Amino acid sequence: MATLVVFATSCGESSTKTTDTADTVVVDNKLPENVSQPSPTTGTVVVPEPINATFTKKYPNVTNVTWNRYEPVDNIDWEWSGWPRMDTSDYVVRFNMDGNDYWEWYDQDNNWIGTVSSYTDFAGLPAAVNKTIQADFAGYTIVSVDKENDKNRTAYEIEMAKGEDKIKALIAENGTVIKKKGKVDGDKMKEKNM
Repeated sequence: MATLVVFATSCGESSTKTTDTADTVVVDNKLPENVSQPSPTTGTVVVPEPINATFTKKYPNVTNVTWNRYEPVDNIDWEWSGWPRMDTSDYVVRFNMDGNDYWEWYDQDNNWIGTVSSYTDFAGLPAAVNKTIQADFAGYTIVSVDKENDKNRTAYEIEMAKGEDKIKALIAENGTVIKKKGKVDGDKMKEKNM
């Protein structure tokens, strides 16, 4: 009796693989080694088709797409966002577009919650935001900016420093300071203008 043994191998770099089914999209979330994930995740994430369809329509040409179940990440301060509490039945997708990193959240009912993107072009902030920074935070240097948007608003979470003083401000697209906190002249401060 003869025995036939077949070995299947795959060559090349890791990539994102999507398999469509009637109700879900299965995404193999292995990324190339030079791309970091918000947290270590292995295995397969089953993404409901309505979420995948919404995402694909909104972002047809993005790269390095990685779907995960929701896990807390450092790039968003949930207390500041005003977004609903997320749990492990919700989804987060991380991707790259136009050289910037994006994170987008969807709840278990297929609703888009919000998007956060790293913002590297500080000079390209809206004029009203720049005017507020110059007026309210004179002498501070911008350290980092994350753009947050949801169905109700677009805002910029801006970390700034001036010597030992450090401030984080959430500024609406129209220039309104929504919240700010930090350490100024050695004293902690926190203000909310909502």
